[in-house]
Amino acid sequence: MAVKQALVNEELLIEVVNSEKDVELLLDKSGQLKHRTPLNFFIGGQILDRGITIDNLIGFYYGRNPQKFQQDTVLQHSRMYGARPLIDIAVTRFYTTQTIYDVMEQMYYFDADLRQAIISGSNQQGVVFIQKDDNNQIIPCSPNKLLLSNIQMLKAHRRLLPIGFQTIPKSYLAPLVKKLDVFIADLRKRAVAVDEDDNRSFLVKVEDVETILEQIVATYAVKDAHPWDSRHFISALLYMSRETKSADKGLVWLVLRENRNMSRIRKSNQHYEDAPDTSHDELAEARVLATDIPALILLRQNGEEKQGWKGGAFYWPVLITPADFKTTVYSKNTYRK
Repeated sequence: MAVKQALVNEELLIEVVNSEKDVELLLDKSGQLKHRTPLNFFIGGQILDRGITIDNLIGFYYGRNPQKFQQDTVLQHSRMYGARPLIDIAVTRFYTTQTIYDVMEQMYYFDADLRQAIISGSNQQGVVFIQKDDNNQIIPCSPNKLLLSNIQMLKAHRRLLPIGFQTIPKSYLAPLVKKLDVFIADLRKRAVAVDEDDNRSFLVKVEDVETILEQIVATYAVKDAHPWDSRHFISALLYMSRETKSADKGLVWLVLRENRNMSRIRKSNQHYEDAPDTSHDELAEARVLATDIPALILLRQNGEEKQGWKGGAFYWPVLITPADFKTTVYSKNTYRK
């Protein structure tokens, strides 16, 4: 009610902070920016980035979008992570672009996964850092050669999947999916299934899975607000399949499911669907199978227009890392010898 009244009475103030001189004039006795009205908006760049505290700050608009994100610099900007009363957290909001959100999310997982690996002692030999070379192979590299905006954390039973993508028009999509159907059916026929009565989960060569993924890439629209880094996806799969001492080295579990009708956007919150594999049994089965080699869940979606798609069937891949997989930092940058 008080907020509504403040807006009706126009009891709000917008302050543009461009220099240290501006800051000096705006500080109160405690060294924080003054609250002259019930609602205060502070707009600025580097001056507001660091070193200035603002009491009761509950709204953040973050638009700094450099070509390369440095984790320490971004975290210095991130006042939203600061301590605040629980009563304030209920109304605290953070607004940014999808790209910046993805980078900040990656920072969180990167930090949390490394911390967990150290605390649990599960990585007694350290954390592996790898990157691609010119021949698209995976090689070890020094951690200080990696930029945060170009890396991905891989750990046991992590899910990797495209999110927010759109398929190409139905007329172009249909022949490509038909070709995929034939290829997958042939693999399924020749492979040894987990269950004699249910041949939807079976072992295949990683090279065949690479072929499937490359064909799936061709069915997705190139221009997209939330692009899929398919090269990283495929490279990670190749590395996990081959970097094992198991007799199944070079193989991948394929978990196939058909006739699915997952919406592109969730009706509950209008966010892109990011869990097409959790409504049935495929995720649980894939995690049971993915012990020392990865599992790839292939969901054949019907792609109906009422679900937000282009009206044609397509495949939605979900990669599950092995349970015995060692925490690995993977760089999408190419290493040149």
